[in-house]
Amino acid sequence: MGVTHMTRLEMTPLMISTEQMIALHGFFAEAAAVGETSLGEITGCETEVEVQEVRATALVDFGDRGLCLSDDMIAGVMGRLEGVMPGTANLVLEPEEALLWARLSGGEDPLSIYVELGKTLLEGVATFLAEVLEGEVVFDGARLVEQSELAMLVATHAPLDTTVFSTRMRIVARDKKFDAVSHLLVEPKYPAQLLSALSAASH
Repeated sequence: MGVTHMTRLEMTPLMISTEQMIALHGFFAEAAAVGETSLGEITGCETEVEVQEVRATALVDFGDRGLCLSDDMIAGVMGRLEGVMPGTANLVLEPEEALLWARLSGGEDPLSIYVELGKTLLEGVATFLAEVLEGEVVFDGARLVEQSELAMLVATHAPLDTTVFSTRMRIVARDKKFDAVSHLLVEPKYPAQLLSALSAASH
């Protein structure tokens, strides 16, 4: 108990200004847009991804203050980010919505299609990260995970002071709307680098 308490005291919270949060929102909106065309090609219909909210939370505080889609078990696509900003990224939907979104393609294996959809969207984030940071970033190892969001994040064994950038999105395809959340776990030394790059890009 005492060790946990000391760990909390020693952590420095990530201080993000309003201007930086606006820049982060713009970044994730543009990153989501990168994958829209490819998402549409998979499902056979025009797809729009709207970013509604962005939040940054230390992993240690995620259970109390994190941006979650649900407290229950959900369907996630999860993989690693490798390159100049290593970390973990996932996309989560309610299981029923994940299945419905995947079935828009008419394929015989909706679970594989859902993984492909999630991978495509997260590859868009990696692509835009690479552009902003002017270095290689690759999303790799996409797989289906069915757990609660907190369990997914804790299972990465990331340090407790890891920053979790969470994005609430609405995916619109064939007049159907799907609520989704994406989580980007970034090692403690990298968020400042991303915020600095976004600030430089906006000036």
